[in-house]
Amino acid sequence: MKMLKSLLLGSAAGLVAVAGAQAADMPVKAKPVQYVKICTLYGDGFYYIPGSDTCIRVGGYIRAQYGWNTVGGRTPNYSGGSGGFRTIQTDEFSNRMRFNIAIDTRTQTAYGTLRTLGSVNIDNQNQDVVTAAPDRAMIQFAGFTFGRARSYSDGVWTIGGPISYWAPVNESDTAAAGVNQIAYTLELGGGTSLTFGADERSANSRGLKSLINAASGSPIRIGAEPASSRAGQRYPDPYVALKIEQGWGSFGASVLAQDNRTGYFSAAPGCPAGAQGGTSQCGYAEKLGWGVMTSAVLKLPMIAPGDEIGGYFNYSVGMSTVGAGALMASPSLFGSGNQLAYGPMSDGVFVNGSTIELTTAWTFGAGFQHLWSPIFKTSVYGNYTAVSYNTTATGYICASGGGNVSGVVNCDPNWKFWTVGSRTEWSPVRGFFLGVDVMWTQVETAFEGAGNINNSGTNVIGGRPTGAYTFSDQGILTLMGRAQRNY
Repeated sequence: MKMLKSLLLGSAAGLVAVAGAQAADMPVKAKPVQYVKICTLYGDGFYYIPGSDTCIRVGGYIRAQYGWNTVGGRTPNYSGGSGGFRTIQTDEFSNRMRFNIAIDTRTQTAYGTLRTLGSVNIDNQNQDVVTAAPDRAMIQFAGFTFGRARSYSDGVWTIGGPISYWAPVNESDTAAAGVNQIAYTLELGGGTSLTFGADERSANSRGLKSLINAASGSPIRIGAEPASSRAGQRYPDPYVALKIEQGWGSFGASVLAQDNRTGYFSAAPGCPAGAQGGTSQCGYAEKLGWGVMTSAVLKLPMIAPGDEIGGYFNYSVGMSTVGAGALMASPSLFGSGNQLAYGPMSDGVFVNGSTIELTTAWTFGAGFQHLWSPIFKTSVYGNYTAVSYNTTATGYICASGGGNVSGVVNCDPNWKFWTVGSRTEWSPVRGFFLGVDVMWTQVETAFEGAGNINNSGTNVIGGRPTGAYTFSDQGILTLMGRAQRNY
């Protein structure tokens, strides 16, 4: 019996040992793979970053743009050294190819959504000019926006973007390039918000215009901007903006301010001898400029889904980037023969020892878009801008002489600028479209009548000869084609 008991215990121990050995040889069960999960909190295209509660979306677009009578395939050829029909050597065709990539991240916090957005444009313009620049680099948290983004002072409706491919020069809109800023937005409920902000505008798409020192002897320069005697920017431009978004459409209004400060006077009355080069002993002038922007868009589903009509009106005194447009430059549009349309662009005019006479500018625009079908649409649009100088500023300019224009029979620096156009777009595949946009640009000139241009020395304006010219209204037809794939 004792021998049988020992035999059974030994057999059991052997079975346990074998079973243990077999278990040790079996593969260890792998940890589950952490697949990327779709994030549904913020719309299509967002995914959770593995191991975090942050959602991310990577997107962008690729664009091919071709223009006739344009600069860089995007703006009408109306100013500067090109000036439309300047010479037979002037390029009539231009293009710009763009690669854009954008990364959007969002995280839910106790203070609301923490968001970052970075977007970079890499452009190849006219084959040999390549640039790379961020148009968005921002952080949003608890109602604040820090960094580079579209200004909250922009209107709720613009021509450029929604219904046109052009970057309208006489439209105040920072959407394309963004602006460095800080802003705080209050959500008031019912689709209404109020934003307090400040934008840096010394070197961006809503850059500061010239402060003309008419005593410098060269305030007016055909083919170039008036020489500026502006001092450095001391603080960003503050604003307050109201926006209302409802089922019927949207409305927006903003009030903005801008510091206009001259450099030291170069020869002011009482300026000490030896300080004629412009030092702190000679003083300076300063005056606040301001502007008002209003806009609205009305949805028209009773005509067709997606139809809309919109418009804007902006007015400014000493803040011409609002009243005349973010990209507006002094037009110098040449016509056949020695015909020329011109207008000086500035925020103000002064002479040594005087105050600044601020420039008044206003613009309005409107447009309508109709969807013939979900993949085919057409728009029509137009805008009008007026730039005017008061009697004192006009006297300063007309008495100054110099520059590269002289002998005008009608010294009146006031001028007007308007455009009208139409765009048609076909989108056969979601996220891809082909379109054509045609636009007429008209400059109603300053100094209408006879005058002389000096094209020599530092006044060179390309191939136009020195001699007698006739200042008269001129226009130019421009055409743009675009192919774009969003991803």
